[in-house]
Formats: sequence, structure tokens, C-alpha cells
Amino acid sequence: MKFLSMLWIALMCAIVITFSACNHMTLQKDSLTIKVDKDSVPMGRSVTLTAHLTLKSGGPASDYLLLPYVNQRRWGSQERPDSSGNVTFLLPMPNPGKCEIQVIAIKAEPKNWMGTSKLDLLMVGNLMPDTALFSNETSVVVRNRKMPVAPNDGSLFCVQWEPWFIHGPIATAEAVPVVGFYESYNEDVIRQHVLWFMDIGVNFIMPDWSNHIWGKTHWNEIEDGARSIVHATTCFLEVLAKMRDEGLVVPKVAIMPGLSNGPPATMNALNEQLDWIYQNYVLNPRFKGLFQEFDGKPLMIILDTGALGHKLGTAKSAFTVPFFEQTLALKEKELDALRQSLGPVDDSHFTIRFMSSQNQVTRHHELGYWSWMDGQLEPLVTYKDGKPEAITVTPAFFDPLGWTSAGSYGKRGGTTYIESFKYAIKSRPRVIFLHQFNEFAGQAEGQGLGKNHDIYLDENSMELSDDFEPVSPSASGYRDKSGGWGFYYLNMTRALMDVFRQKDHNSTLLAAFAKEVSDNTIKLSWSVTGEIPKSYTVAIGEKEIFKNILESTCEIPVAGLSKGIHLITITANNVHTHYALSYTELDEIDNKELPVKVIIKVNLN
Repeated sequence: MKFLSMLWIALMCAIVITFSACNHMTLQKDSLTIKVDKDSVPMGRSVTLTAHLTLKSGGPASDYLLLPYVNQRRWGSQERPDSSGNVTFLLPMPNPGKCEIQVIAIKAEPKNWMGTSKLDLLMVGNLMPDTALFSNETSVVVRNRKMPVAPNDGSLFCVQWEPWFIHGPIATAEAVPVVGFYESYNEDVIRQHVLWFMDIGVNFIMPDWSNHIWGKTHWNEIEDGARSIVHATTCFLEVLAKMRDEGLVVPKVAIMPGLSNGPPATMNALNEQLDWIYQNYVLNPRFKGLFQEFDGKPLMIILDTGALGHKLGTAKSAFTVPFFEQTLALKEKELDALRQSLGPVDDSHFTIRFMSSQNQVTRHHELGYWSWMDGQLEPLVTYKDGKPEAITVTPAFFDPLGWTSAGSYGKRGGTTYIESFKYAIKSRPRVIFLHQFNEFAGQAEGQGLGKNHDIYLDENSMELSDDFEPVSPSASGYRDKSGGWGFYYLNMTRALMDVFRQKDHNSTLLAAFAKEVSDNTIKLSWSVTGEIPKSYTVAIGEKEIFKNILESTCEIPVAGLSKGIHLITITANNVHTHYALSYTELDEIDNKELPVKVIIKVNLN
């Protein structure tokens, strides 16, 4: 009896233990784990953060959205896990000190390309919520470092920078910045941008105020949007002042107001604006010395697509660009009459330069106008007193009919940037505009300009965009799901600037793209600058297809190739480079000689 009782007790315990174990398994929660690739990083450089989402509750991991936080505040791109639950973030770290990193997971909205409509979760700088699926914490120490100082060797590099992200993420953004969606007031974002500018060698930065006084008679008539951009610029100047207080030699500033871009303003409104800038910024002791001197006074660059600032300008020249005619909102006779009635711009405090765009058709450079962006592969040089004064280079450009026109050039793997930059290297003007760092806005489908609403400006897609701010290589954009260009174009900008400055005499820069992929052939095209190679080799996988190609194009027959993805490697022979042109981090430049090659992914359906 005693034996049977003990057996009964043991059996009941086993049942209870088994039930408890099963019940524990069913109650196990989803988990999110993270780790970083290094525990210490120099100020302004990035850590690679990897996350793994494990779902016990069922459903694919891609139904979730992962959001990183640094010191309890949003920082970094939002990302969807792959089918295995894995995510990689590239997190720039702008502030010295110890940084605690954590990631949360939320259920994604299937039809929202950003992953969620909850803007408080997307926006950089917002506090971490109380309820979500939280990861473990990991920490990184950000080390202070001595920053490089841009040379002043007779040519100044200016980066075009937008301060007008003031209403949250742009619903039509072509890509997601690696820092995440931001407002232009965010000092951490501004600081990171400036650190990148210092790393690549930018001399001065041009905040865009070109749309502030459309149709205004006086400066004090500006509306809330313009006032917000003014405040964002004040935040920007304050960050520069704080960084200078740390002993850093920060880039200078030249603001770009506008006289005509949309409906023209009066010259009186423009002059009042210039006086406001002088009184509140230039004379402000806090911002003393932050403005770019040019011919003895701070430089002021005024966007004027209607050429109202020059008596020899004409409406006819401006109206060669259809969207100029639409946005200027005046008839030809009205615009010409306004030009003749305007008084002079006040140049008592500033060195004035006017800027237009699409100079290849307007010919406004012949009036001395600089260019925001030209619509051809050869950007036009503006001369003054017979000497080259300004040129604008760009990784991509649109022509008078916008991004989707046959005459526009997308990024094309970096070949557009190399070819554009060659004209700066050849002409060596006083000012080289880097067009442009951040835009992330464009027209939605069916909402373009023109009679048919099909002229798409600003940005259109990953390919048809002129930004070079680092963006997530994996996060979706408004029109593209495949991810963006990472750090590639920031690294290429730096490399091209070094070639221009003859800082590197023996590196070769190579970029390439698949010009056409059809049922019969794969057409490849590439561009090169720096040390010019004598020949090229093309291989698919490990198999060499062509050796010692002398041209910068080739065609690969598709016959005999299997369906699916193929990796094509173009190698420049008998040359080297010091520039990795990395997609995942800012290049570390040293004396190491790297092979010069480009790998192109081609999908044969």
C-alpha cells in the first residue's frame, strides 16, 4: 500500500511537471535581442547595430517594424526584419560620451511604406514609449576626436543644405536617412551633418531660404512656414557656435534667399530680408565669424530664376523652362515690366551673387548667375572678369521637363557624379557647389507640375534623386522597396573632392551601371577619373568574359546565362585606389592600396 501511494504521488508530480512545462512553453513571449559591432567609436562615425526578432506568437517577422533609441531617444532609420527576423542598422554617433542603445518592435502597417503612421515613433529625438516589445540594452562609448580642417587653396566647396524639415517625415521621401526621419530643429542631426561635412572637407554650407518671400511686398509679411525655417537656421547656427566652443574649426555659412522662384517678391522685401539677416545673424556676437567672406564681405546667394536682378534678363529666357513659367506666375510682359521697375539690391553689407538654374537653356550664367543645378551632364561654368567663378556638380539631375524626362540623368551607379565632377576639375573655379545634401521630398503620383501634372521635381526615386546624405541601404522609400545608397555617395563626394584638390595623385575612381538588360544582352557602361587605367576586365561570378577592354562600355550576350541574379565585376587593370567607396560606413583613408573594381547585380528574369 505504501509503495502504491508513493507511486501514485510520483505519477501525479510527473503530470503536474509536464503540464507546467507545456504551459510555460505556451506562455513564452516574443523576444528582441541586439548587439553592436564595436563598443567604442570616434565622434561622428557609425556603429553597426544588428537586431534579431523571435516570434513565439506566430506570424512573419516582416510584419513588424523595428525602431532604435539612443539614450532613450529615437535615433536611426526604421527597418523591417527579413524573413529570419534579422535587421541591420547603421547608427552615426555624433555626441561624445557613453550611449545606451535599445530597440523596440511594433506591429507594422502593411500599406504604409514608412511602416507606421505614428509620427511620434518615427521622428528622431522623441522619447522611447512605455509600451512595446523592448530589446536588451547595449552601450557604446563615443570618443572625442580632432576633426580635419577644410583647406582654403583658392577654391571653396559649398554644400547645399535644406533646413525646411519642420512638419515631420515627408510622405514622398525617396529614401530614409541613416539618422532617421528628422525635423530641422534637431541639434543632434545638425551636428552629425556638420561632422560629415568636416570629414569630407566642405568650406561652407548654404541653407536654402529661396521660397520665403514669394509674392511679398515686405519681409515682415512672411508666413509660418518661412518663420519655422528661419528658426531651424538659427538652431543650425547655434550648433555651429557650440561646436566652435569645443575648439572645432567648423565650416562657414552663406544663406540663399530668393527674389524669384515662385511668384516674385519686391526688391524692397528682399532688401529688408538682407537687413534682417545682417542685424540678427551677422552682427550677433554669438555667430561672429561663422559667415563666408567673399571679396571682403559676407557672401549672399540670391535665387532668381526669373532673372529679375539683372536688367538684361528676359522673361523669354526664364520661360525656356516650363515649370519656371508656371511657378513665376506672371505673363511675359508682366515679368519684363517688373524687372525694369525694380530698384537695386542692397549690397552694402554683403557680396551679392545671383543664382538661377537650368542655365543650359536659360543662359543666365552669361549674366553672371551661378546655378542651383543644370540639366545636362556638362554643368556650365560662370565666369567673372574672364576667370571661372562657380560651377555646380551633382550625382544626378533633371532637365526642364523634370526627373522622368528622357533628358534627365539618374545616379547611374555614380557615373553621373564622376562625369559632372570632371568639368569642375577641368575649370577649377573659385566656388564648387555640391548639389545637394538633403531633400527627401517630391511630388506624389499624378501631382507633378505642368499641364499634365507629369513634371516631377525635387526628388522622385532612389535612382532619380540628387541627394548624397547617407540613407538606409535596406529601408523602403516612397517609390522603391529595395533600399538606398548607404554611404556610397558621401564617400564618392569626398574622393572626388580629394582628386580636385590633388590631395591624392594616384588613386583611380571607378563607377559603373547596367545601361540595359534585355532578353539578348546586358549593356554595361562605366566612368573613371583620377589615374586612368589602360584597360578593364569584365567577369560574371568567377568567369572572365572580357579581358583588356579599352573602351568604357561592353555588351554581354545573355545566351547561356541562367535565370536569376548574376554578379558582374568590372576591374580597372594596373591601377589602385585609396577609396573603398563603402556603402556601410564613412571611408577610412590610409596608405593601403585597394583594387579598383565595381560589382553590379543583374537580375535575368
